[in-house]
Amino acid sequence: MEKELKSEMPRASIAFLLLVLLILPIYSNTFQASWHFDDKPNILDNQRLHIKNLLPSSIVQTFFSLGGTETFWRPLPNLSLGLNWYYGQDNTLGYHVVNLTIHILTAFLLFLACRALLQAPQLKDRYRQPQAIHFIALLTAVLWAINPIQIQAVTYIVQRMASMAAMFYIASIYFFIKARMAAFLKTKLLLFTACSLCAGCALMSKENAALLPFSLLLLEITFFRSVDLLQWAKTHALALTCGALAAVGIIFFLFYTGSLDFLFRGYTLRTFTLWERLLAQPRIVLFYISQIFYPLPSRLSIAHDVTLSPSLFFPWTTLPAILVIVVMLGLGIRMLNKWPLVSFAILFFFLNHAIESTILPLELIFEHRNYLPSLFVFLPIAAGLWTLFDSYRLKNRFMFNLLVGCLVLVMIGLGCFTYIRNRDWRNETTLWYDAMKKAPMDARPPWTVAINLAWDKNVQMVELDVALALFEKALTLNQVGNTLDAHILRNMGLIYAHKGDHEQARKCFEKGIRIDPNYLKNRYNLIHTLVREGEWDAAIEQTEKGIAVAGAGRSFEFFKLKGYILLLQQRPEEALVFLRKALSMNPEDAHVLLDTGTALSRMGKYVNAGFLLNRAIKESPHAIRTHYALIENSIKAKKMQKARLYTRNMLGRFKVKAVIDGLNSRPDNHTTVPMASEMLAPLIKSELLRMSTELVEPSS
Repeated sequence: MEKELKSEMPRASIAFLLLVLLILPIYSNTFQASWHFDDKPNILDNQRLHIKNLLPSSIVQTFFSLGGTETFWRPLPNLSLGLNWYYGQDNTLGYHVVNLTIHILTAFLLFLACRALLQAPQLKDRYRQPQAIHFIALLTAVLWAINPIQIQAVTYIVQRMASMAAMFYIASIYFFIKARMAAFLKTKLLLFTACSLCAGCALMSKENAALLPFSLLLLEITFFRSVDLLQWAKTHALALTCGALAAVGIIFFLFYTGSLDFLFRGYTLRTFTLWERLLAQPRIVLFYISQIFYPLPSRLSIAHDVTLSPSLFFPWTTLPAILVIVVMLGLGIRMLNKWPLVSFAILFFFLNHAIESTILPLELIFEHRNYLPSLFVFLPIAAGLWTLFDSYRLKNRFMFNLLVGCLVLVMIGLGCFTYIRNRDWRNETTLWYDAMKKAPMDARPPWTVAINLAWDKNVQMVELDVALALFEKALTLNQVGNTLDAHILRNMGLIYAHKGDHEQARKCFEKGIRIDPNYLKNRYNLIHTLVREGEWDAAIEQTEKGIAVAGAGRSFEFFKLKGYILLLQQRPEEALVFLRKALSMNPEDAHVLLDTGTALSRMGKYVNAGFLLNRAIKESPHAIRTHYALIENSIKAKKMQKARLYTRNMLGRFKVKAVIDGLNSRPDNHTTVPMASEMLAPLIKSELLRMSTELVEPSS
């Protein structure tokens, strides 16, 4: 046996090659899949990941990128996403290549971990043949890797966080197993160090890796224990019972005193309570198990209709689901000695659902949550199949061939199901139309389809009407958060505004504000609607409410808007107070620089105005209104030489038609500060004539 085990490296290389050859064609139709859902806020719109160089400061910047803010969050996957952006920007090919590479590496590490595990003290007498060990380990990795349940963690780009955490998680388990079986202290120390480093990397990829110490303890108890665990539990039953009661008492005390409020604050944004989530999760986890073992593409979706469980008896499946899980956990503990692989697979699965499928105020259901918990689900199945194959290989050749044929068909079926399901991920339209069919009571599919229709670059009026209908439908369906209505109403208001129906737009924004006053975008859009309608006093009132709701840290847009409205009302001194506040919060905002410069110009402070307007042009050189304002300021200051220079610069940057159209735009559109066209037009015309003359005159 020792001689055969020396060939582990070539066997491992062959196993890796086989995994690549199996997984790559199955996922070959995902390389051009588009961005989806949370990809946009976490990657496309996250400027902290859009690095332009590989300097240490840029690398570190990606570590602090939660929602585009400077909050430390999942640094390793964010670094990898930042590197993807550096090399390919928004081209999804590179992101999918990295995601699939992580998946293949995770499958290979699972193979290595299972192979090492089958040589553990509790199993060494059961699987003595090296070929048995390699077959079981490889089959476990294959069945896990090609199962369609894993698609959401692989094809959905942002779920690299889940797959990368699982990769480091299984690597840590592998090094732990090897360390426990190492003969020399130096080797043990090196392997335990590698185990710890991988554990840290897993935790820096996603927070559910915090369960790794408990998984390692489960490994130790199941495969390396030197005492009879059940006998020990019986002996210390009273102490264990008292400890459990004490733990429950401490949790109840913390909850009663409000010490856990920080944990449950997220439930204020959900349409379900902690109790409803806890009661629903057993049904959802059993649904996950059914998806793993019966993974038809028709049963997989990015959204699922889930009936909440307000009590143990509604729906009627709530209590039975809880009892089934209790029985499964009991069997897992009961079978520790006799069937350690079955026991470990069951307990590992439920243990690693303990964070995302219990008390945290997360959305109720997402398939990628099974990526890590399902790692060892197929290990006892693969071991059982080996036992059957080994038994029938010599005794009954027909049964042996039948079993092999069935296994091959299952693997082909899983691969085909994965390939077929991946076609739904081609783009957001295919994905969410599929979800609309599979989850007709969920608001997110019609909401997402409507957003994609409404904000397409080449949107037509017919598509806007369809989007409105879908938004209205979403308002009547089940929602994952109790503030989604406010988001839907904002989008409806923007569509009505685009269609010119400002009254309906206003109603949508106002209704959205009533539903969620803290969702500031509705108030922001309402202010713009009021300004467009010339209701300046009402607009100023809304800016003041916005400042009060937003607080010091989020008031920039409302200071900016109030200054702008006061400027429209010919009140530059009052406008300057608020524009300066906005400027102190964001000194590089071109719009604030323009409005502040305009206010100063109207107050006769032409030098300061010119300085700010030049800065505005530097920040946004293609904003023609800023050029008009700079020329106007120079004319007012009687600096005609500068005015002509600025005019020539503008004419060199913009087409003549754009300059003339800008001059002829309506002065009462209330979208920009009015300009003095009558002051600008003569100078622009004279400079155009002068430049034309210079072009036709022969050079001396």
